[in-house]
Amino acid sequence: MRSLLIILIILGTIFPSYHSSAFAQSDDLTGHSLETEMRSAIEKGILRGYGPGRYGPDDSVTRAQFATFLGRALNLPGGSSSFDDVPETHPHFYDISRAVSAGIVGGYPGNVYKPEAQISRQEMAVMIDRALTYKGITRTSVALNFNDLDLINPSFRLAVAHNVYFGIIRGIPLGGGKVNFGPRNDATRAHAAAFIERMLHVISTGGETTELYRVASVSQNGSVSYQPNYYMTYAEAAANQGSNQLIYQGLKLLKMKDGMVAANPPVGQYTVTIRAENKTTQQTYVAPGTELEYISSDENWVHVRYADQTGYIRQQDALLIPTPLMQGKSHYENSNGVLVHRVFDPLKNTSGTYLYGYAPTFMQPGQKYYSLNGRDFKNASGQNVGQAFQYFNYLPLRSKTNYTADDLNRYILSVETKINGKVVKDESPLRELGHVFIKAQETYGINALYLFAKAIHESSYGLSEIAIQRKNLFGYRAYDSDPLGNAYNYESFEDSIMGVARSMNERYLTPEGAQYRGAVLGNKSHGMNINYASDPLWGQKIAGHMYRADAFLGKKDHGVYKVARTTESLNARPQPNTKLAPQYRYPGSGYYVVIVEETKQADGTWYKILSDHKDHEFAYVHGDYVREVQFVK
Repeated sequence: MRSLLIILIILGTIFPSYHSSAFAQSDDLTGHSLETEMRSAIEKGILRGYGPGRYGPDDSVTRAQFATFLGRALNLPGGSSSFDDVPETHPHFYDISRAVSAGIVGGYPGNVYKPEAQISRQEMAVMIDRALTYKGITRTSVALNFNDLDLINPSFRLAVAHNVYFGIIRGIPLGGGKVNFGPRNDATRAHAAAFIERMLHVISTGGETTELYRVASVSQNGSVSYQPNYYMTYAEAAANQGSNQLIYQGLKLLKMKDGMVAANPPVGQYTVTIRAENKTTQQTYVAPGTELEYISSDENWVHVRYADQTGYIRQQDALLIPTPLMQGKSHYENSNGVLVHRVFDPLKNTSGTYLYGYAPTFMQPGQKYYSLNGRDFKNASGQNVGQAFQYFNYLPLRSKTNYTADDLNRYILSVETKINGKVVKDESPLRELGHVFIKAQETYGINALYLFAKAIHESSYGLSEIAIQRKNLFGYRAYDSDPLGNAYNYESFEDSIMGVARSMNERYLTPEGAQYRGAVLGNKSHGMNINYASDPLWGQKIAGHMYRADAFLGKKDHGVYKVARTTESLNARPQPNTKLAPQYRYPGSGYYVVIVEETKQADGTWYKILSDHKDHEFAYVHGDYVREVQFVK
């Protein structure tokens, strides 16, 4: 359960002897739990310090000081008062008077204000409530479930409830779902600062609240109905949630029965991290708008399924969409024997399309099929209908293409598509670079058709802004935060091809590389796509370009290699001998290898394979630990 900040907070220091908008690098606010609120209040001139670096966040606050803070925060006009203990010579006479005239503060029997008395938390709640009334904010009550509810003055409870509704008062968590208010405790200057900062936020939004929890239900036609009760904590809302109901905090949905999760990072954040069960280890990252399958959630985390894995994303990075509210969903179709993937973006409510490869025979034209990994498919009823491996998505990239440089150039010269108003076959620099892709294959042992297709995808056939301005065909180092500004600047297109091939060779496609997760394009569960691109379909889209080029050029590459898949962790050795030290190790099941030939040994069948290691051409694996993959044809 998410931890809650200590409740009630109200700002301000009375002593006007020191005020500055510049803070020392280390002062008595640094590291304080309410440092942000304190600094904001100081910047606004509501709270002032004692001198350089001294603001006294944990000092107590008097009734006179708090009236002063409110007067400054609300910019109250002048007023009048006639308390016997607040003469005109009192240093806070002006501030108390204007707060009295605004109806925000009052006195005690005997015509006294008690200006030097320390203010309690419940008294601050009452003054804040009156300040909201003064500003014309419509107040809403909420049931109070503080563990120390009996200590709140009965005449103050409604004001406290109004504060709780707006999230001004949040409570002091005790554990086990219990929360204290501490109504009679003296408030500190940090409490006062935070309390008033929250009040000002409520006023600025016209009374909107995003703090409290509500339970709701959604009908099949997409109508959301809220229960009348508000809850102070997520645990309390969850305890009152039915099996099919939703939990909201303000307008944000935190829990549902089923539906879709859209990756939805806050402004200024460009990707969403998917973490392991420990909530710390990064498994991968995805772009905004990525669809994720909902498993469950709590106040802080959303458990999701993607590709072949499950993981966790923060609630702040997630948009939960219940099934009845879904406007669309990505799906696959068989279009004249071609597997088409129609990709839905739930944030933009838009769709895009790309060709992935050959459609499997179990897919009927005109029907929609769904898959998280592009391999295991379900129909619209959620039933499993078949498995289909696409050759180019799972072909180890240490393989070689059968196409020549002229073949690659010829493919570009066939493309009639316009990119940025330019016809590809007439303008694309790729139409004359086939020899460089073949050179990169010979130099680094990386499939030239893959590099070629990758350049097509990453640079829009070499006609993207980054390609034109930076001679960068792969968007290399073009991070999501500022693609053009960060993109690497190459001297020539050839430098771009050779430089990226070298990087792939050293970082992504060799087992000793920092980003090695298998030498295939793959998806967000396996292969280059885990750590190379935020687009979860990056690998499939490049495989689709390889398929299209191969289909046009005569199908000389598709299915040429025999590919197998590891069934568990496995050593790749220099010879078919377990006594020899391995070249490298496949760390688990689901790694793909190209089988070159089979050899019989005393301990069984061994396969000679194309080595993933950049310094070796071949390796050997034992046949008991790999299974041949059957691809769609």
